[in-house]
Amino acid sequence: MRKRRSARDIKKELRAIYSGNDGKLPDLTRLSRRKSSATTQFLIKIIVLLAILSLVAWSGFFVLTKGLFDNEETLDVKIETQDNIRAGEETSFSIKYENTGRAPIASLNLKLNLPTSFHLISSIPEAIAETQWSIGSLTPGSDGEITVKGIFLSEVPSVQRIQALFTYKPANFNSDFQKIENKSVELKSSVIEMTMTGPEKALAGDEITYKINLKHNGKEPIFNLRVIPSLPNDFSISSSKPELKADQPYWEIASIEPGKLQEISLKGSFTSTASGTLPVTASVGFMDEETFYEQTKTSVQTDVLGGAVSFHLIINGSDKDQTIETGQTLRGSIDYKNSGTEPVEGVKFTLDLKSNGSLPIDWSHAILFDGKRDGSVVRWDKSTNKALEKIDPGKDGVIDFTLPLVDSLSSGQADQFTISLSLNVERVGSTAISRTIEATPIVVSINSNARLFSEARYFSEEGAPIGSGELPPRVGKTTTYRIIWNLNNSLHELQNVEVATILPQDVVWKENSTKDIGEMTFNSTTRQVRWKISKLPSEIKNAQAWFDISITPKDQDAGKFMKLTNQVALEAIDSVTKKELNSSLPALTTELPNDEFANGKGIVSK
Repeated sequence: MRKRRSARDIKKELRAIYSGNDGKLPDLTRLSRRKSSATTQFLIKIIVLLAILSLVAWSGFFVLTKGLFDNEETLDVKIETQDNIRAGEETSFSIKYENTGRAPIASLNLKLNLPTSFHLISSIPEAIAETQWSIGSLTPGSDGEITVKGIFLSEVPSVQRIQALFTYKPANFNSDFQKIENKSVELKSSVIEMTMTGPEKALAGDEITYKINLKHNGKEPIFNLRVIPSLPNDFSISSSKPELKADQPYWEIASIEPGKLQEISLKGSFTSTASGTLPVTASVGFMDEETFYEQTKTSVQTDVLGGAVSFHLIINGSDKDQTIETGQTLRGSIDYKNSGTEPVEGVKFTLDLKSNGSLPIDWSHAILFDGKRDGSVVRWDKSTNKALEKIDPGKDGVIDFTLPLVDSLSSGQADQFTISLSLNVERVGSTAISRTIEATPIVVSINSNARLFSEARYFSEEGAPIGSGELPPRVGKTTTYRIIWNLNNSLHELQNVEVATILPQDVVWKENSTKDIGEMTFNSTTRQVRWKISKLPSEIKNAQAWFDISITPKDQDAGKFMKLTNQVALEAIDSVTKKELNSSLPALTTELPNDEFANGKGIVSK
């Protein structure tokens, strides 16, 4: 058992450990800190000094920049323009600048951003490049000015913005600074004035005249004007001065001298379908390349009164422009009624078909119901239709006709033509008259002749095998076939072309395909095969794509044709008529009717 130590023994042991050379214990109630090295003290002093210097430097920078740039702007800029600026009239504006600081500006440059509709004529001083000026140095208190002359050919009304971007460097700085000044210019009027005159009332079929007068109120000639009429659909133009061309439905005015008048006349008549108050409108503006900047617009309201006989031209159930496929038939009708209070005698209808090429009409199979044809003109009158000899008040009638289109367009045949109908009356009541009234023409456009052909083959047309495996297909054995798509087109360019089908679940995609143009994909989830062509030019008259698939028949397939693809669909947009083309082909099976070398070998055997 360990002997217990007394307090005296413990005190004796501690004295032996901690006593000094003189035999005395140290005063443990007071501890002294060990002095740090001289190097450490030096580093601490350096860090404190650097912190103080940094604080002083940053404070000086903020005080200096605040005093230089906040309290006293180094560069003062102002844009001054004329009052009441008119579009089409020469104007000028000034960009003024001044060094308001205490330090010189070592370099000063200006970049002027102008509206695209502003035409720069000159500047003082001249720019070094387009709308850029190198001004150079500028002493304190010095100023300058740049004057710009030009013409706003902008729309009226509109707000145009001028921006001056100055880049400068103060002499006591190595950095560039920028100053931006904006100025908005409001254009409320133009040097061009336009007025229009025309009848307040008109009878359908009567020739009437509208006159447009342009006046130039500026001091310098103006150039490149365009006048655009906006006419009701039921207004038919007979003539205009200057001439208004069919492919250019507007007037181009090369120039007008100051104070001069420019007159435009427009003659025509309202068709039989016109009624009520109809506006005839025109707008005038400047042309800058292909951009039209409208200056003003005016219109005349004409109250159109119906004639004694009202009639309509209907094609395929509509009196609007339409599209059709080659090989289809136009089914037309002329419905008429005596809406007056007196009998009408000697009525004659004239149907006129016009095109830039030969008409794509198969006249040998046309049905005209007693109409007399002379070339592309068909007439119905009292000599062929007794009902037209005299139409009593309130009586009506219908004339039908059919115009079949050719199956395909040959060289020189038009892909668009216009069908016009006019009515001529000899007598109303006891009054002999000679009045011709026209119906609103109908434009017929023929869609592109896109045709899709789809077939499955085991052999090529020459008899070489392009498939593999058992033929006829056999239960438990794999047979590979090739699916071929041929797309024919030669009339118009096609856009967004897509040919697609869904593979049945027991058909395997073989990862072997090709195409002449576009992209072919297979989606293993939806099992859709898709051939996409973003643009198919009309010069490419035939495009082909093919892919390989395989089948492994099961017992339940024996004695039957197996399906290789589901229905095949074609979608495309005709770039000329803007119509969407759609067609579909039936599903393909192992029957292979187009493969003469595999004929009779499509039924699955045991």
